[in-house]
Amino acid sequence: MNGIQPERNVVKKDHRKVRLRFALAYPSPYSVGMSNLAVRLLYELINSREDCLCERFFFSGFRTPPVSLESKLPLSAFDVVGFSLQHEIDYLRMLDMLDSSSIELFASRRKRPMVIAGGPAASSNPAPLEDFIDLFVIGESEPVLDYLLESLSEGQNPRQLAGSRPGLYASGLEAERGRVDSLEDAPHAVRQVHPVSGQGFSSTFLLEVSRGCNRGCRFCLECFLYRPRRERSFRKVREILEQGLHLSGLDRVTCISSAFFDHREIGDILAWMRDRRLRYSLPSMRISKTGRDVAELLAAGGQRTITIAPESPSSRLREVINKPLDESELMGLLEASRRAGIRSLKVYFMVGIPGEDMSDLEHLRPMLAGAISAGFDPRSIHVSVNPMIPKGNTPFQWARIVSESEYKSRVSRMRQICSDLGIRRFESMDYRWGAVQASLSISGREASSLLFLALKDISEGGQGDLGTWRRVLKGIGRDFETIQPTYSEDDALPWELIKGGPTKSLLLREYRRAFGGQV
Repeated sequence: MNGIQPERNVVKKDHRKVRLRFALAYPSPYSVGMSNLAVRLLYELINSREDCLCERFFFSGFRTPPVSLESKLPLSAFDVVGFSLQHEIDYLRMLDMLDSSSIELFASRRKRPMVIAGGPAASSNPAPLEDFIDLFVIGESEPVLDYLLESLSEGQNPRQLAGSRPGLYASGLEAERGRVDSLEDAPHAVRQVHPVSGQGFSSTFLLEVSRGCNRGCRFCLECFLYRPRRERSFRKVREILEQGLHLSGLDRVTCISSAFFDHREIGDILAWMRDRRLRYSLPSMRISKTGRDVAELLAAGGQRTITIAPESPSSRLREVINKPLDESELMGLLEASRRAGIRSLKVYFMVGIPGEDMSDLEHLRPMLAGAISAGFDPRSIHVSVNPMIPKGNTPFQWARIVSESEYKSRVSRMRQICSDLGIRRFESMDYRWGAVQASLSISGREASSLLFLALKDISEGGQGDLGTWRRVLKGIGRDFETIQPTYSEDDALPWELIKGGPTKSLLLREYRRAFGGQV
């Protein structure tokens, strides 16, 4: 933490003058955590209450006891430790942050502090963490946050809060997911804490114009767990920016909404920022006529790289995942982007979509050749490949991750095609990390023993890397390809006590439609 630069909008309160001391913990490095809007929002909302304080903790290395950025106090000095969990890989770092702080790991034996968790990973499937967490915030936290803080400050048992409001869940107790009905009326962080100087998302104003997505991509949590799509009006977005940019002292905006290109007033929002000479960017572009039409507006905001995610070069497989695209619109987007002055292109693909074979990958060549013919220098194109990872509460929760041998051979073929075209920037996830993530994403409570064994390995000198996971799996007679559980369509799933998400019948229907190539 010594390398953290001075920040704007830091809140420091007297610990003796509040009823509840809340440690907001993000089990990734500072630069990653401060690029997350949920961290900025929770920090602002909790500190807006006179009876509470909130201080931030980030992961800075295994076996390194974290201290807060604001007071340099340890996690054990707080009444509540709340973890925001974006990815399953965060779980081991979360446990290490607790263990290295001398906090009892198991909820059944822990007296204090209370440990709660939320975020997309935990909301999708909390089961692997149920032995360690007192209370989960499932879904969207805004509607339940004040009730939760008030109840905890009064000393209520967190487990007794489970089910008392939508969004509060504890192991074995039925609960509803939390959801914001109207994004127009939901709070947005305006006094955003951020480094005074720096690069990346951590030093920009993070803007959420919409939440959720109605597109229905069958692998995607955003499409199923956070539906329906809701949006803020241009008027509301303008109010947030006018207030937030002033309070935050920023002139750069990152629009983080996954369905931004479906916003009815996207052109008005971008034009307003352009006319005020703000710098703005989008993390990814929708391949559509809308994307083509706004390329010039994006370039006017200083964006010089566009990111697209066709997921597969094969139109057949894009139908399997329910993410069809018009190839003429893709070419139109690429050509319009180059005309507007956008110089670089990043493209994301998945390997292991159900029904995929090597012939599907041959479509990569004409797709990337098209990008080159649109004007992108091969040296400016960056291709990233990951395995398709099944997620709970999506239609592909019944699918399996691709085998390691198939993954490696397919990635090798894609790398060769890129090389043939002069594209040198090619990266792929290590299969073994994908397998760990796939296991934790859909396993039941039994996965807690794997996490505990991995933590034990770290305490004995392990680095929390793939070596740690290899030793753990070897010790129980398993390997990376066999740790993911398999469910039949009739099996009860570990997250079924949590209601308010997509119904099992809907997910099954979409899973079966995938194999019929229906969209």
